[in-house]
Amino acid sequence: MPHNHYQDEQAQPEVQDCYLLPRTLSEQDRLEFQHYTFYRLLGTHFLAPVECPRIIVDVGTGTGIWAKEAARRWAQAHVLTVDSNLTLLRKLPRNCRVLQASLLEGLPLADGISDYTHQRFLAEAIPLTAWRRALTELRRVTALSGWIELVELSDQCLNPGPQTLQMQYWLRRLFLCHDIQLSFALELPERFTELGLVPQVRKIVAPLWGSQIGKLFCCDVLQALQHLQPMFTQYLGLAPEEVAQALSELPEEWERYRTSWLCIAIWTQVL
Repeated sequence: MPHNHYQDEQAQPEVQDCYLLPRTLSEQDRLEFQHYTFYRLLGTHFLAPVECPRIIVDVGTGTGIWAKEAARRWAQAHVLTVDSNLTLLRKLPRNCRVLQASLLEGLPLADGISDYTHQRFLAEAIPLTAWRRALTELRRVTALSGWIELVELSDQCLNPGPQTLQMQYWLRRLFLCHDIQLSFALELPERFTELGLVPQVRKIVAPLWGSQIGKLFCCDVLQALQHLQPMFTQYLGLAPEEVAQALSELPEEWERYRTSWLCIAIWTQVL
């Protein structure tokens, strides 16, 4: 890929960052565990019908695990991994390059550079007032006939019990401290339509109970909530013991109520 299309990883050492989860080895492992758990549920790492991309952009790449899969799937492609903080990033294949940049501040990429622009679980770091610019930026860097794909977490559970409802309330309050509303994820199809795109939508029900997949999702979500435990204390003033007690009761409650978490996938072609 011609070098002048992007800046190297040394660029923009300090960029806006609203990510609330810790950047630790444990969180790094959880994100990769989550990646394979979703593969078990979806049966694929790639939802958009992409064929022979030249350049792929992975926004909010985290550990780079999805970018690694894309780099293996399309060995001829250049995969550009983008994140505002590179702490979680692990070793990448040779056809990957790293860019430290924030979607919220604008990507230092040429218009229409990407044949496949991917974003997964970044809604937890995008303030409500920043979404329109973020989506416009994803469209700007995507080529004509290229694809944009988002997979995002909502704040909705199916069949929630009392402790789950309490945890949802805490999560909404915590994210609102940063002007983040996970419920906005379910509005993304409409927002893409407003930009003149035709989104394809898949609601993803992630079970927290029952089968092997349910056990995997239970483990993933519970660990993410445990990693947020200090934030509940810092921002909401909750006692650590109160949060720990609620967390300890969630797995049994999820099993008893057959609780699932709702996510959403959207992919759309730029025409």
